[in-house]
Amino acid sequence: MPYPYYQPYQYVMQQQPQNQQIQNGGFIMVKDVSEAMNYPLAPGNSVTFKHEGKPYIYTKTLGFSQLDQPVFEVFRLVKEDNVQETPSVPQASYLTQEDAIQMQKEINTLKEEVKFLRDYVEDERKEAVENV
Repeated sequence: MPYPYYQPYQYVMQQQPQNQQIQNGGFIMVKDVSEAMNYPLAPGNSVTFKHEGKPYIYTKTLGFSQLDQPVFEVFRLVKEDNVQETPSVPQASYLTQEDAIQMQKEINTLKEEVKFLRDYVEDERKEAVENV
C-alpha cells in the first residue's frame, strides 16, 4: 500500500505577495487604504505607509503574539502656514550681582528681626518663671 507523498515544496510554489521597496525615508507608498490594511506584516513589526495622492499616513503594527490583531492608525498631514517656533529649552533668568546684594541685605534684616523676637520671647518666659 503506497503512502501519500508529502510535498514540502508545494507552499514555495504558491505566489508570494510582492513586498514593495521602501522609499521616501522608510515610507511604503500605497494607492489606497485597503492596500495598506492588507499588507503582510510579521509579528513584532510596524510599517509606515504614505498615500500616493492624498495627504494621509498610515501605520500598521502587529504585536509579538500571532493571536494579536494588527493595530491600524490613520494620520492626516496638515500644512501649517504660520509656524511660530517655541524654544524647546526654557530661557534661563540669571540673578544679577546687584539683585544678589539686595537679597543678602534683606536676608540679614530678617535674621536680625528673628533674633530680636527670640530674645524678646526668652526674656518674657524668664519673667514669667520668676513671678511664679
